Amino acid sequence: MSDEATTTAVAPHGATGLPYAAEQLRTERLLLRPLNTGDLEDVHAYQKLKDVVRYLYWEVHDHDESAEHLRKRIAMNRLAENGDGIVFAVELADPDGGVGRVIGDISLFLKNATWGKFEMGWVFHPAVHGRGYATEAAQRVLELCFDTLGAHRVFAQLDARNDASARLCERLGMRQEALLRETEIFKGEWSDTAVYAILEQEFRAGS
Repeated sequence: MSDEATTTAVAPHGATGLPYAAEQLRTERLLLRPLNTGDLEDVHAYQKLKDVVRYLYWEVHDHDESAEHLRKRIAMNRLAENGDGIVFAVELADPDGGVGRVIGDISLFLKNATWGKFEMGWVFHPAVHGRGYATEAAQRVLELCFDTLGAHRVFAQLDARNDASARLCERLGMRQEALLRETEIFKGEWSDTAVYAILEQEFRAGS
């Protein structure tokens, strides 16, 4: 095999943009920003829905549970050490110029700084499904990962039955790398886990 065939498009490197403190990220229609206490009602509006939590590790939240969950996630606002996470509120602008509403959130975790490895996750209100908001927001977070944080690999793990998230991964250019069969007991039944990922060179090629 020739040297040319074995050479990758991107030289090995770790994350280069750390530490990173959460800041506002904009897209054409959305504002991604750190969560704050004023987001409680919007967040609770989707955390209380059975369809939303079907493939999440927690059950529907009552108002108090959403408040406690929000408090913990507000504190997730900086990436520096392995295991750190950030949760971005995804805010949809008010067409009348008022305060926007939070329609979902995207989580980003630093899994291994030396290898430039990050994990993404997302939750969106079903009322906004089918409008491209999740794709737009997640694509912006991928840009953050590769252009600012120096990621080499970004991946997502999801219940293999979660077709909506699988389609989102595919729209983002992620490939399904693995299907872990009956890897855990999830809400009382065996669950398969699908792993999707995108590498830096794949992201660059698709940009």
